[in-house]
Parts: sequence; C-alpha cells; structure tokens
Amino acid sequence: MKKIAYILLVLLILSFSLISCVANVNEDADVVNSTVKVLLTDRPVSEVDSLWVYIKDFTYTYETVDGETVTSTPISIEKEYDILSLAGTETTLFNFEIPENSTLVNLKMTVKDATVTIAGEDHSVILMKSDILIPNVDINIGEGGELVLDFDVVRSLHQMGNNDIYKLSPVLKPTFRRGNANDLYLVKGNITDNSTPVSKAIVTISDDSTLLRITFSDKNGNFHLGKYKNGNYTINVYTNINLPDEDVDLDFSLYTPDATEIITIYNSDLDLNIDISKQN
Repeated sequence: MKKIAYILLVLLILSFSLISCVANVNEDADVVNSTVKVLLTDRPVSEVDSLWVYIKDFTYTYETVDGETVTSTPISIEKEYDILSLAGTETTLFNFEIPENSTLVNLKMTVKDATVTIAGEDHSVILMKSDILIPNVDINIGEGGELVLDFDVVRSLHQMGNNDIYKLSPVLKPTFRRGNANDLYLVKGNITDNSTPVSKAIVTISDDSTLLRITFSDKNGNFHLGKYKNGNYTINVYTNINLPDEDVDLDFSLYTPDATEIITIYNSDLDLNIDISKQN
C-alpha cells in the first residue's frame, strides 16, 4: 500500500494561520498520503515601508518512489499580502497531499501585481516575471511536514537607476521542516537602541559557512528567525542597508553590522534581547 504525505505551505509573515485549501492529488483508497504545509517567509529591506504582492496561484511537481512525475493543477490563492508589515510570524497558504517519500521536483508561484511604499510614497512595481519557478528543489517529504518558502525581498526588489522606478523579480528559497522533527528550536528576540525599540532592522542568522535566513524587526523591535538544530550560530543586526540598484545583488560583506551575537542552541528555544547601543 502506498502512503500519502501531508504537506503544509505557510506564509511566515502573519500573526495567525489561514488554511486556503487542501489538494488531494490521489483519491485511490489504497494510497496512503502524507500532507505538506506550505509557508512563505519574508527577507526584507529596511528602507521599504510596505510591499504588497498579489499571489494568484501555486503549482508543484513531484516524483514518486516508482519514478512517476506528477504536476498539480494550479491551486488558487488569489490574495494580496503586505510582505513587510506581516513579517516574523506564520500563516498557512494551503495544504496538499502526495504519496509518502515522494520528492518535490519544482515549485511555481504566480503573482499578478505588486506595489511598494517608500518614505510614505506609493510606487507601482514592474514585475520582471509573473511565474516564479523554483527548479531543482529535490526535497524528499517523507511522511509530511512544513515547506517554508523564504521570500528574499532584499534580492527581489531593485531600484532602477536614480529614478523612483522599482522592479520585482521574486527570489524564493524552499526549506523543509519534517512533521516528526523534535530537534529544532526557535530563535526569536527583540532589538533596542538604549531601551528604544528598533523597527525595520535587518537581522541575519548564519552557521559557520552559510547565511541561513534574513528577516527584520517589527515596529516593536521584535524579530523571528525560525527553528534550528543544536549548534553555534551568528546573529547580525543591520540598520544601514539600502535598496540595491538594478541588477546588483546585495553583498552583506560591504556593510558593518550594528550588533553581532554568537549564540548556542542546546535543546531549547532562544529569546534574545539585543541592544545595539552597547555594541557601537
């Protein structure tokens, strides 16, 4: 008997969960499914007040253990999200079911429109592509879990020259949290400047060699970096990063962090308090 994995796709920017739909790919009674929850997470820029993105639908392709390749029909989302103002928490976009131990091959999200607000002024955004394809995902979903999509605003939104013209070429990075994983621990915290909350600070977490996630602090200085295994990590806080120019990628090595914390995760969640005034 084949088993079906349950997968949840979540937008990691809201303060509540919204389940938009469940897609049953295989209705065969002899097939046991696993479900995947799908999430989307922010990776923003400090100078942007808001970034509204209208998500139309989502499609995924997977390969079964028997070598069969299956592409889903488009799953309707039809909802506009302010990626920045809703940062740091989670919402469910939808759930879908596929055979257990299948491998996700690629993902595609379709967007229809985007608007950015900078320094209180609204600007229409040129969409460089409406179909955002994530190829070569190569994630075995086992018995199911949560598929997290990092929406990298830092590398997605660009200013065209010195004009107030902006283009969006969404960059999404998928990671997978298994449903039975019990060895991952939450890293969150608060950024202050001599007791004053710091909003829109860019916060990064890295291991020895890899930048794992970028997020930013909300209006109360709170941030949320997700869950990680035991180990040592580096937290950097930046308040001086500007929107990159057209066709230029953001290089964090060109910036000096306002604060750096070396943390150790050991069998428990971490709630950090970082005062940048004490590290200048």
